[in-house]
Amino acid sequence: AGTAIEESDRLLAMIDAMLFISRTEAGVTRPDCKPIDLAALVRDACELFRALAEDKRIRLACSAPEQLTLAADAPLVQRMLANLIDNAIKYTPEGGEVTVTLEPDANGAAVIRVRDTGPGIADADLPRLFERFYRGDPSRSQPGAGLGLSLARAVARAHGGDLTVATSPAGST
Repeated sequence: AGTAIEESDRLLAMIDAMLFISRTEAGVTRPDCKPIDLAALVRDACELFRALAEDKRIRLACSAPEQLTLAADAPLVQRMLANLIDNAIKYTPEGGEVTVTLEPDANGAAVIRVRDTGPGIADADLPRLFERFYRGDPSRSQPGAGLGLSLARAVARAHGGDLTVATSPAGST
């Protein structure tokens, strides 16, 4: 019975993510933007994942200004950060490092970078990386539905931003 409940919960979460992505991309779901301290949100997200990183013997570093206030939907940004940090930890080998940085940009927006020292992403996977359900070869051995990056990009775009990737054999950002 426990397995059926866990599987049902997993499927519900997957359906919820798909609906969110579709509604956000269609402009039906709009973020509820209020002034938030994005720096505090980034630091909290790092703290939330610190134990997971330590369990994998990965150093998790966080760099954010003391405060950076802007209008955003806090729960959506938290979800985006969680997906990005979780992915970085998931694909970084033991002894590696994940670095999360937040900086203001010249236009009054913010730049969040999540950098890992994982194996990088194959060139063949890059064009499809943000597609729903797409999972590159190395990720197929990891749990997941292939929705995390698609959802994270939908959140970024709903806030007037975007999600991009830079990768090399020494890691991805």
